[in-house]
Parts: sequence; structure tokens; C-alpha cells
Amino acid sequence: MAKRFWPGVALLALLQSGCVAYTQSQPALEGRLLDSSGKPIPAATITLKSHRPGTSTVTDSKGFFAFVGEHEWSFFLPIGPIDKINLSRLLISAQGQQYDVLLSYGLSGPYGSGPSEVGVLCTLPQAQLPTEKEGTTPDICQRVPYKNMLASRAAE
Repeated sequence: MAKRFWPGVALLALLQSGCVAYTQSQPALEGRLLDSSGKPIPAATITLKSHRPGTSTVTDSKGFFAFVGEHEWSFFLPIGPIDKINLSRLLISAQGQQYDVLLSYGLSGPYGSGPSEVGVLCTLPQAQLPTEKEGTTPDICQRVPYKNMLASRAAE
């Protein structure tokens, strides 16, 4: 009995020293997709990839798209450094071309995360841009304040 008791006590103590965190797994994103002349691009497929497999949507008739923020519960044991990589990519499929845009990247602790709300304005070039390292397409999306993108959508 004593041989089973102490390992159980040690395991229980170890589990109680762990922490539970409610972290963001995907930022809330509002965006708009335009062509090189500034006209909206409807029916383009937009995929947001964060910590999970991508979530996809299609742009509306005015080129707007949106993703809701997602959160998840996680359990961790505070042993050593606890860093988490926050990576968000936007995959755009429009006008027969594919674009891969890096939205955010960084390290955080168990309670931190990347940006919670992101606004982007993406303008497709006239010709396909060459991809840089890791397949990203440079400079087609610019960050704008999330609230400005919400107001722009409401005004259209």
C-alpha cells in the first residue's frame, strides 16, 4: 500500500502545480481585398492559419472578409521556459493566383498571445510577385486599425 501511496501523492502534487490558461488561438480579423486599380475582388478564397488548421471564408461583393477570434484552454507545467510561437498567415486565392502573407509572428508566454484584433487592407499586384523565403508574398497587405476596418465595412 505504501509503495502506491507516495507515487500517487507525488503525481497529485505535480498536477496541482500546473497552470491552466485561456489563450487566444486565432486573432479576430477584418480585411478587404482590392485589385491593383482599387476595385474590390469578390468571391476570393481567404484562409487564416494560426495554431490550428486554417479557417476559410470568401470575400463578399465589396471585397470584405472577416474571421472571429478563437480561444482555447491549455494546461502547462511551469518547468523551464514556457514560450509559445504565435504565427498567423493569410492565404489568398484570387484571380487564378495564390498569395501567402505573414500577418504576425512572435514568442509569448503561456498567458500572452499575438495581436487580438487585426485589420488588413490587401491590394493584389498586376502580376504575380516572386515569393521570398518560406513562401510568403511580400507587401500586398498592410495593417490598418481593426476599428477603422469595421467602420469602413459599415459605411459601404
